[in-house]
Amino acid sequence: MNTIADKSNKRDNLEDFINKNILLPYKIIKGSNLIPQLNNQGRRPEEVLFSWLRGYSVVEYFTPSFSKILKIPISSITRIGDDDLKNVETFRRSPKADLEFTKDHQKIRLEVQSGFQGTNDIKEHKVREARKIYLENKIKTICIHIDLFNGQVAFVQLNEIKENDINFVTRQQMEGQSVFSIDQNYFKWRLLDKLPKLIELELSIWKQ
Repeated sequence: MNTIADKSNKRDNLEDFINKNILLPYKIIKGSNLIPQLNNQGRRPEEVLFSWLRGYSVVEYFTPSFSKILKIPISSITRIGDDDLKNVETFRRSPKADLEFTKDHQKIRLEVQSGFQGTNDIKEHKVREARKIYLENKIKTICIHIDLFNGQVAFVQLNEIKENDINFVTRQQMEGQSVFSIDQNYFKWRLLDKLPKLIELELSIWKQ
């Protein structure tokens, strides 16, 4: 990624990034003896760990870009996911969003996904959680879906998706789960290009 991305999205010191966001979390997880306990949905522990570390590092890699796109200080973006690296519950699949920030006196949540196979979906329970959080606390949620397979990024406002949206489909390969299939129109950024402007995302986050 660092070798092909536009300079506006590169990390300055990739070795430090890898040490901090892959090797150190792995060392903590291994030292806490959690690896044998990782068995989500019958998957092998090493598969669960690899998937989690991959997602964790993608969030960290792109967070500086999110701050530039959203025009907010990077220090204002906080992790709210259950990422206690010494607790096995961290690795359970949860509907809770990854990040949260405040802009123009509004608290916003970011659900960050990374895709590696060219199929771009959002699980229905993520959408339900976003609707619930908005109804209870008036906090809106943006899903930033990074399709690394095709080199493109989608921005989807989850709390606005209706229950009967035509993009909900059933994926047999995912044990018959209902998912929101991300339409190509949601993809606003090619990773080879410069960062998009906030207005280009066509979000209604700051509209009443």
